[in-house]
Amino acid sequence: MAGGKTASALSPAVQKLAALPILITVATRRVDGSVQLNPVWFELKDGFVWLNSNTSRTWPKNLQRDREVTMLLVDPRVPDRYAQIHGRLVSLIPDPQHEFIDRLAQRYTGKKFRELEPDEHRITLKIQPVTVTGAMI
Repeated sequence: MAGGKTASALSPAVQKLAALPILITVATRRVDGSVQLNPVWFELKDGFVWLNSNTSRTWPKNLQRDREVTMLLVDPRVPDRYAQIHGRLVSLIPDPQHEFIDRLAQRYTGKKFRELEPDEHRITLKIQPVTVTGAMI
């Protein structure tokens, strides 16, 4: 995908890769400008990348501050086949009943998410893909 593709043009290969229960690596910028990388459960639905996190973690705070994120998907069967998605935070949705994280846990583990810790709060982050680049996608 030389030059990248816009969100409306996510290729069937990228969609197929995103349908696998693999982790997405989320890259955000820390306050000091350095890059923070985190492996995260995700879902691609309705053209958006959906993430979920505990509100105390640093990477969602970085994302809320800058609203920009780069995400990497690597094909576990062909490791040099990947998609890099640059995106923008569209909305942040509280997940007080942990419905979304339960759905992600079902996708990745086949069961509900663990019980939340006291004072643990979950949020869902809706990401609009802006450009997609990669190899063999």
